[in-house]
Amino acid sequence: MEVRIAKIISVVFSPLIIPTISVLILFNIDTFIAYVLPAKAKNIIIFIIFVNTAIAPLLTIIIMKKTGFINSLQLNEQSQRILPLIAGVFFYFFTYYILRQANLPSLIHFYFLGATFLVIISLFITLKWKISLHMVSMGGLTGLLLATTFFFKTDLFFLIIASILVSGFVGSSRLKLNSHSVGQVLAGYLLGVSLMLLLYFLLR
Repeated sequence: MEVRIAKIISVVFSPLIIPTISVLILFNIDTFIAYVLPAKAKNIIIFIIFVNTAIAPLLTIIIMKKTGFINSLQLNEQSQRILPLIAGVFFYFFTYYILRQANLPSLIHFYFLGATFLVIISLFITLKWKISLHMVSMGGLTGLLLATTFFFKTDLFFLIIASILVSGFVGSSRLKLNSHSVGQVLAGYLLGVSLMLLLYFLLR
């Protein structure tokens, strides 16, 4: 039962879905981002993000599996993650470019610039070591919420605490499934949080 729950948590909070969740949160917190864009524009943005960061990478992984470039959709082996991460760099940068050209609130394309850097750094780390991509993405979400607090001077205390708690559940699920060591889980989370905050202080 515990293993089944761990698998469900790993799927629900997959790195493929976290970018969409992150922007949905930005669109629904009490800042000007929630009010400056009409509902139709928000739906289009969410659709673009979901296609570019969830559907396209998933289809790429499936095609790589079908053509023999990788042997598992779960990407459990370190070497199996390199090609999908290379593809991920393209998908994330393309998403950042589209959102940047659309003249959206800066915090939105700031997040995807950070996400692009996280994928690039994760790629280079993966050449030597198996960092937790689940925790990199969760750390990126926590870092985004912290940056949003600084950016808008708004109180997101409960959202930040919730993201930390969910990150703990995700990290525990990766450990329960024997997908990562404690060091790989912690390194992924700290990388995500620290890079997002670093970018905020450099680019604000």
